[in-house]
Amino acid sequence: MPHRRRPMTSLAAPAAAALVCVGVAWVGPASAQSDVTVFAGGQLDVADSAYAGATIGLPGSVDSKGFAVRGSVYTGSYDYNSGPNEIAADFTGAQAELIYRFGNGPTWGSVGVGYRYVDTDLSPADPGNRRDGGQGGVIVSLDGGHVSGPWRVDWYGSYGFELDDYNALASLTHQVGSSGRVRLGMEVAAEGDTNYNAYHIGPVAGFKLNDKSEIQVSVGLSDGDQRSSQAYVRLGFYRSF
Repeated sequence: MPHRRRPMTSLAAPAAAALVCVGVAWVGPASAQSDVTVFAGGQLDVADSAYAGATIGLPGSVDSKGFAVRGSVYTGSYDYNSGPNEIAADFTGAQAELIYRFGNGPTWGSVGVGYRYVDTDLSPADPGNRRDGGQGGVIVSLDGGHVSGPWRVDWYGSYGFELDDYNALASLTHQVGSSGRVRLGMEVAAEGDTNYNAYHIGPVAGFKLNDKSEIQVSVGLSDGDQRSSQAYVRLGFYRSF
């Protein structure tokens, strides 16, 4: 069941734009709190998507270490073939996790467990697709990074038990220039479930706006089961307080 890119529908597109705006607009009011990170972004690929969310440290956390809650919302769309039919899929979801953050010097990371709910609308209906309608289930995640001189590696992975789906991304970047505000490198990512597998690879650039915020941009090639390669564009933003 290979996915193909389809522009977001009239409902999904405004929602995606709103999610990104929420992530950026939250910068002002969130600054009154400590140990808060907001994030937002999107991707043009087989599935066009956008997301926004926040991580908030729980009482007792110090220097972005210890327990925190992380929540996000997202939306997107894609097409695929099922027999003689072309199916249009639109999805909207939300997830919340309890995470534990750790770190020592140049290495940091977190592990998390939570709950995710995704509602997928298929047109026309496809009874053989497990994603049709509302689906909720437990998710686990792992993310982190390490800095060694001018080099930096970042990683992220998650797994959902309800749909047996996975998502993973890793990047290796090198500091460019003396300011330390620009990083260039490569990233690889993979995602899928019991029906499909896909991956992308391409250059990535990180631009620090200040000591607590960064924008990332990546472009490259995306490929997967039973479909031809195509270009992708990914944009991400975060701001810590």
